[in-house]
Amino acid sequence: MSKQIKILLVLMVAAAAVYFLVVRKPWKSYNGDGTDFAIADTGAITKIFLADPRGGKVLLTKQADGLWLADNAVAADMTKVNLVLQTMYDIKMRNPLSTNEFNTVIKELTAAGIKVEFYEGDDLLKTIYVGQMTLDQSGTFMMIDGAEAPFVTHIPGFVGYLTPRFPTNPVKWKSKLIFDTKFDELAKVTLTYPITPAESFSLDNSAATPVLKDASGNVVQADANFLKYYAGSFTQLYAEAYDDNFTAAQHDSIFKGDAYCLIKVENKAGKTQELKLHIKGIDLKTKSRYNDQGKELTFDTDKYFAFVNGDKNMVYIQNYSFGRIIKKLSDFKAVK
Repeated sequence: MSKQIKILLVLMVAAAAVYFLVVRKPWKSYNGDGTDFAIADTGAITKIFLADPRGGKVLLTKQADGLWLADNAVAADMTKVNLVLQTMYDIKMRNPLSTNEFNTVIKELTAAGIKVEFYEGDDLLKTIYVGQMTLDQSGTFMMIDGAEAPFVTHIPGFVGYLTPRFPTNPVKWKSKLIFDTKFDELAKVTLTYPITPAESFSLDNSAATPVLKDASGNVVQADANFLKYYAGSFTQLYAEAYDDNFTAAQHDSIFKGDAYCLIKVENKAGKTQELKLHIKGIDLKTKSRYNDQGKELTFDTDKYFAFVNGDKNMVYIQNYSFGRIIKKLSDFKAVK
């Protein structure tokens, strides 16, 4: 196929897309002027579906308790869900497009725009297409499904563009909350160290006083107050972030490698959560590169690679927040 024919085919596809979007107007149910982006009652929204032309997509669904799930499988990050809902409440049309902008924005929305559908139950409330930022970086190109034309949108008082609030990668929507089990809810904690099994232990919190046991199940005497402090340390523990730099193959390779520590938390309702920690090597973002003697470290002492409940999407765990639970049996013996 000649170069000229390829170019012609590309132009024909683009023209057909513009014709379909602007001339045919397949969205017969829309009767607005194309500027009514906001949703007045965001509390009525029970489902949000996001998709892009590259295959990225995610479904967010509201549960009876008010929390949301991502793809009906994992807890969604409520901060991000609430941000989208607030965005759709506050959003305004800033200005129409110039004649020169029109065709360019239509093509961009067709080729790379993010489609976002908002539902109340099974009823579709509104569909918008989210494009990129304006040249002044304070507006966002958007179009309502069925409208005559796209517009520049913004949130009054906010300087920036809105596209990053609508990610289509499911990982971006996953909650980073790992453990949130209060002392009275905790039944048992088990830490397993595959490389140093003598440091493994379990803490049974089902009775009035926590009981510490070694890997063989033998009761180990330890400071009662420290045991209570430890049993109460499994609340509000968040991962730093889900990794979006490594490939799925790299995640799988790390997942299959030797774990540094396995943390299993069981609550009194029978729910179990597991966190698998792996040593993280030194990289350009590592803060602590040397020990107290000035010797260069071979691993990151501030962060771990980790996997939650067998999910192969890797997260980063900070020792700053998780250090209070990443203990060894010898740490309990050392407390007098």
